[in-house]
Amino acid sequence: MATPKPKLNYDNEADVLYVSFGTGEPSYCDPLSNFLLLELGMFTNQPTGFRVIQPRKRDIEKTVLKIQETIHQRIREETQQRKEFIKKALMTRLGDCVSLPAQR
Repeated sequence: MATPKPKLNYDNEADVLYVSFGTGEPSYCDPLSNFLLLELGMFTNQPTGFRVIQPRKRDIEKTVLKIQETIHQRIREETQQRKEFIKKALMTRLGDCVSLPAQR
């Protein structure tokens, strides 16, 4: 399966830049600042896009860096949470499956 390409949409009237990563997942917005919103998947909680309000007034390099840092941080946090969940689930399941000899 091909990797989806980001889709850019600029609303000239509202002066908002919309960027979608093309996942198709329903998303919600998490404000990173008063002009930058990160879109996160409702099921995966992973970044699905972002919005820049009044992009013409912004330093695009700083905005891009902030987006990159935030996305990388979220992915690291989510990966760590999943690792911990898997470890806990496996330890619980292994504990259920392994019966220890009764103490006498």
